[in-house]
Amino acid sequence: MVEIIPKEAFKPSRGLNILLYFAIFLLFLSAGAYFALNNFLQKAENNVASLESEISQIMTPEKVALEQEVLSSKSEIDRFANLINQHLQTSAIFEIIQRSTHPRVWFTKFDLDSRQKTFSLTGETENFETLGQQILIIQNEEAISTVNLDTVSSTKDGKVEFVLSLSLKPDAF
Repeated sequence: MVEIIPKEAFKPSRGLNILLYFAIFLLFLSAGAYFALNNFLQKAENNVASLESEISQIMTPEKVALEQEVLSSKSEIDRFANLINQHLQTSAIFEIIQRSTHPRVWFTKFDLDSRQKTFSLTGETENFETLGQQILIIQNEEAISTVNLDTVSSTKDGKVEFVLSLSLKPDAF
């Protein structure tokens, strides 16, 4: 159909014009940043190449061999230091047992599991009263967290044999 009244040409809004100019600005900015970063990368690669050539001129085969020997020794020392740091000082348990043993109790067997921080004491005493006192003394020991009386039996001589299972606190070693 033929239009009789002419229409005005479409004029984009001011917001669309601003958005267009902003997009063009971002395009130029990103292109400039690309070329600038590429230039920095080339300079860094050239710098690394020149430093490597200087190092290769300075390093003689004897120095390279010595450096390899030093690095392997350092690796062995680091592994040994790691083992030493993981070592538990289990001899401290004997001091704990010595100060928490009743004078009338004899321990005949000792089993220590240092990884689980538990140990078992097999012992003998004159009567149940002394055994109770021994358990109370051990329960009051600050390095021991739990005390379990596993077995109790009476011998032909009238003495009491027992087995105690003890758990240590994490900082006991």
